Amino acid sequence: MICGDCGMLSEIHNNHRKVKIDESSEKIIDINKFAIEKNAILNRDRKYGIDVDVKKLSELIDYELRTTTKDFAIIGHLAPYVLKRSRIDFVVVLRRSPYELMKTLEQRKYSPEKTRENVASEILGVSLYDALKTFGKDKIVELDTTAKTPEYIAGEIMLVIQRGGSGKIGIVDWLSLVYKKGDLRNFLEY
Repeated sequence: MICGDCGMLSEIHNNHRKVKIDESSEKIIDINKFAIEKNAILNRDRKYGIDVDVKKLSELIDYELRTTTKDFAIIGHLAPYVLKRSRIDFVVVLRRSPYELMKTLEQRKYSPEKTRENVASEILGVSLYDALKTFGKDKIVELDTTAKTPEYIAGEIMLVIQRGGSGKIGIVDWLSLVYKKGDLRNFLEY
């Protein structure tokens, strides 16, 4: 399962045909697209995007996992809210510099509110924290994707898979970086 920075997740998913993440995975589930396809949506908001029905989505994904023998690569920042620890072999949390992430989200024409929310979440390590809380540190690998191509990240993920999901956590500290550069107020101002 891969979760974390929405900018890199999208790039990896969009390139998954040419960038094979896991040769053994027969199927990739993009949690956001799965939610839309299965109508697990509560609300669509112009500023913040889509509100997902987490309970319904959790049940749908659990059913999908229970009723197939295929291996899955599951991609999405919502994973800690919709997946059970027992269903996951390991989790790769992708992290990205808030400076790079902000540029990516602005290029994609995210609303200023949604951009601030995503960047603040990355600075504070919300995806990593939520993954640790849900899946436990023994199942988590953290990767810094800053200035790396989807192909390079896919290669790093393949190494994690080959090692059976072992890796490091706590390697990224964006809060200290942003503080040292004097940008904390700019990023966390609401």
